[in-house]
Amino acid sequence: MKWKKGDLLIVALVLAAALVLWGLKALPAAAGSRMLVIEQEGKLLHELPLTEDRNEIFTFAFSRGEANVEIAGGRVRMLPISKELCPQGICSHVGWIEHPGDAIVCLPNRLVLTIVGGDAAEMLDGVTR
Repeated sequence: MKWKKGDLLIVALVLAAALVLWGLKALPAAAGSRMLVIEQEGKLLHELPLTEDRNEIFTFAFSRGEANVEIAGGRVRMLPISKELCPQGICSHVGWIEHPGDAIVCLPNRLVLTIVGGDAAEMLDGVTR
């Protein structure tokens, strides 16, 4: 296959755009008024401000065991969970979240951790019309 100038230009533009988007995602989150919203079965359990100096571990009791959520340095993560409580453990493999719109969902326990707030320009809307 022979590359033309136009082909190379398009590939270069797509790669540049991907690098810029990846770089923006890697930047630390704005310290604005971000909040961690914790819901279980659609009911609000906690609304906590995310600040750089907040370092806590919350424990949630379920019928089959406990799950721990760690907040540190303005970021949130689900600590590893036993197989009895969450068979695949996908929620604990998500890792740290810190940007508005990021979420951790534990389906077997119907637990949802979502970061809201911050700079409105930083959030992406998942709904288009």
